[in-house]
Amino acid sequence: MMLVLKKGQEERSNMLLQTVIAICISDTGDFKLLPPRSVGRLYSILIRDEINRALIHYDDENNLSIDLFVAIVYNKCIPQKCKELQQLIKNEIEIITGQTVSAIHIYVDAICVK
Repeated sequence: MMLVLKKGQEERSNMLLQTVIAICISDTGDFKLLPPRSVGRLYSILIRDEINRALIHYDDENNLSIDLFVAIVYNKCIPQKCKELQQLIKNEIEIITGQTVSAIHIYVDAICVK
């Protein structure tokens, strides 16, 4: 059975997911969420959209796949921190929404200094 969302429900669902992801990133303190690369950056600048920064995809079985573009704090173990963030986001989304998260891809685009 596939979950079919109407346009308004889809937007609310996406906003909920974006909010959960933003809170998880904020809670770690080691990451800053960046807009998606190239065209996505231009698009987010044009519409001044600060919340829709994670790319969320649904597969045929309605499982989630998420692409995140982040900056990480200097002097942190990148693979370890990314794995921790992936697990945190996966757990929170699955608990809050009941949806299965099949993959979270984290792209480190920058290093930042606190």
